[in-house]
Amino acid sequence: MKRSIPAIFCALAVLAFASACDSNPSASEDAAFVRILLTDAPVDYLEEAWVQISRVYLIPGEEDPEEGPPFVDLFNDPDNPLEYDLLTLQDGVTADLTGDVEVPAGEFNQLRMVVSHAEVTLRAGYEFSDGGQTRSLIVPSGAQTGIKVNLLDPITTEGGTISVILVDFDVNQNFVIQGNPGTPAGIQGILFTPMLRELTRNVEQI
Repeated sequence: MKRSIPAIFCALAVLAFASACDSNPSASEDAAFVRILLTDAPVDYLEEAWVQISRVYLIPGEEDPEEGPPFVDLFNDPDNPLEYDLLTLQDGVTADLTGDVEVPAGEFNQLRMVVSHAEVTLRAGYEFSDGGQTRSLIVPSGAQTGIKVNLLDPITTEGGTISVILVDFDVNQNFVIQGNPGTPAGIQGILFTPMLRELTRNVEQI
């Protein structure tokens, strides 16, 4: 699952370019766009915290009672998920998850991310009780319906604008250590408890 950081950001650049080709803001001043960015906060005991994100989508405020909510995909590629070491996204560093994606004008109550895989590596000096340092984690509902991002407010999109949403994937809150490295029992494992939240939102004019 490990990749070099330059390779990751090259991949992101390609995705952003492809997204821009499909939905170029300059192509229509009346179109509405959304861009999702990702960041993280510092953590003490992990060297790496990798996640694979296979889908990012919005759920509108209105939904058909028979067909369910008309999801609006911002990224959806289970065969080629986006991969991030969250610990590289600190101190103001962000990753562009989606590029600028054209969406219908209106209100969206939910933003969700499907995390298909997660893996952590402990820092030097720490190890799990079995002697290893790297472990794949069980991903709860994030691998099916997606992890709900706690929004500041519903996302309202308007023609001629780009809504830029910065999401915090806080490792300290999402990867909870089980056990105590200071005791003979050591670290039993890491519990993945997804809690994502919107940090900031900016609306840019096209």
